This record gives sequence, structure tokens and C-alpha cells, in this order.
Amino acid sequence: MPKHMPQMLSVMTPFPYHIEAGRPVDDALRMMQEHGIRHLPVMIDGAIEEIVSDRDIKRAQLIGHRGTTSEELCVGDITPTTCYFADVSDPLDQILEHMLARHAEAIVVTKDGAPVGIFTETDACKALIELLRERYPEDEDDDAA
Repeated sequence: MPKHMPQMLSVMTPFPYHIEAGRPVDDALRMMQEHGIRHLPVMIDGAIEEIVSDRDIKRAQLIGHRGTTSEELCVGDITPTTCYFADVSDPLDQILEHMLARHAEAIVVTKDGAPVGIFTETDACKALIELLRERYPEDEDDDAA
């Protein structure tokens, strides 16, 4: 039976969370900690435009950042780039190529133009593990080398 390329819908993380660009950085960090996530889509004027990561927040908390405290910084002040989008039906290989070429840590996944999830480097690793285990199942009779 032929195998088909996985689509984004099968490997993405559905997300109900996002944050407004004008919210304090501390709010984003608190939300990430509460929900065990490392990336948050950022809303600007009612649309997702950016993604903030826990790395962005840690970098902003370093001495010498342009804000004096993380309470004075807004999420929009520390998001490094605009975000990339993929459709739930997009094939995984094309999305991975896109992420690699642009050094993107995460992509917002949409359905009919509306955001429905996020696909991160962690999701990519999970998908690779699953594909490798399907391709190379453990054989209990094999001796370990």
C-alpha cells in the first residue's frame, strides 16, 4: 500500500492560545509556563502577525536590553520577525524545507484562512520520530550491537 506525505493537520499542535502585541512580556511568559508551551502567536490589530518564543523573552531579560524591566516591555517590542503560515493540507516536506530555508522555529497553521494551530521544531522532531519508528520498527529478535 503506498504511503502519502503527512499533512500539517496530522503533525501540528492545535492552539487555543495567543497574546496581544501590547501585553507585557511577563504576561507572555506566565501564559507559556501555565500551558507548558514555548511559542505564542502574537496578535496585532486582530490578526496573528508574529510569534514570540521563550528564547525571545529570555533574550529580552538580559542586562542591557532596551527596556529597563520586563514589566516595561511589551510582547511586540521583542518579537524578532513576522511569522510564517501554512495550511492544514500542506505537505510536511514542503513546510520543513520552508522552515529550514528561513530558520523558522515555528509556523502558524491555518484552515480556510483562520489560525487553527502551530507547528514548531518540537513538532517536527516528534513527526520524525514517528516516521522513523514506522520505517524501522524494533525487532525483539535482533541482538543489540
